[in-house]
Amino acid sequence: MIPFHSNSKQHDELSHELAKALGSIDLTDDTAFAGAVERFEHALADYCQVDAAIAVASGTDALIIALRALDAPPGAEVITCDFGFYATAASIVMAGFTPVFVDVGPDRMVMDLDAVRDAISPKTAAIVPVHLFGEAIDMKALKEIADQHSITIVEDVAQALGARSAGQYVGSFGAASGISFNWSKHLSSFSNGGAVLTNDREIAARARSLRGHGNAGGFRHTRMGLNSRLNPFEAALLSAKLPHLDTWIARRQEIAARYMRNFASSPNVVTPTATKVGAHVYHKYTIRVPDRDGLRQKLADRGIGTLVCYPWLLHDQPAFEGHALRAHSSDRATEVAAEVISIPVYPELTDAEVDFISETIVSYVESAS
Repeated sequence: MIPFHSNSKQHDELSHELAKALGSIDLTDDTAFAGAVERFEHALADYCQVDAAIAVASGTDALIIALRALDAPPGAEVITCDFGFYATAASIVMAGFTPVFVDVGPDRMVMDLDAVRDAISPKTAAIVPVHLFGEAIDMKALKEIADQHSITIVEDVAQALGARSAGQYVGSFGAASGISFNWSKHLSSFSNGGAVLTNDREIAARARSLRGHGNAGGFRHTRMGLNSRLNPFEAALLSAKLPHLDTWIARRQEIAARYMRNFASSPNVVTPTATKVGAHVYHKYTIRVPDRDGLRQKLADRGIGTLVCYPWLLHDQPAFEGHALRAHSSDRATEVAAEVISIPVYPELTDAEVDFISETIVSYVESAS
């Protein structure tokens, strides 16, 4: 059995480090809990090359808090991609804004920058680029568009920690960004966690207030905030894992390159677009095939786990019925959603397992064509 994702081998290899990290928290010292979180925040900010990291309970909370910290007017429009995980759009709505959905780019699974430009209106307050599956968007080009229209960028880096655009880490381009440490992420907690990144001192102060019920001190609450704090034990585990992140990313990139070689002779298997070195960390390895559901069943029959990420466009999600939104043409995203399937790419996969998965896919696709 090859699961779609597993942390068990990683945790087994790091068992002594993780146990030491947990044991380092002095349960008799009330300040130890805050210290564990602060140490992780400093380490994360250093890694991402930003001035501040504010740890919170989840990646969704991170994005909500980052958006609310902008102090944009209620109901303002926020542009994002129509193809992606529900939490991005839900965060925009829960932050009090109106999502505006745009298509993916040609042969891509991230937002089309021309579509972003066309979607800008006098009500646009922000753009949320999603570095989906670990692929960095061309942030220099997006920032030029945003600057031309005096629009703020808030990056969704939930799936792309460690990816770089033009040599700069994603998450460091916008006014703020949100990161997730959900158990499935390539830097994962045992359960959940997230962080806001920013180089703006005022946004950092607002984010710290917003994660604690909008408390301005002395139980005076000046904003409608959340109760969203990273568990200190999770912070200690993440601190122990962070030094290994680049090694894990490098192995994911090796696996992705092996998949690409294995699929090179199969035109009906559309692989992720080749990008510059470092621009894709392969949080997920997502391909496109004509008979996605049939292939998924075949892989399941061979003991190979998969996920369909993502079968619904965001503007079609039932949860958004009755909420204000704008959806531009998403013809390419509709085609992508009908064909995508994500296959295992976690670092502990062996080359033999990668080849077995590849052979199963190629065999099915060629027999079905």
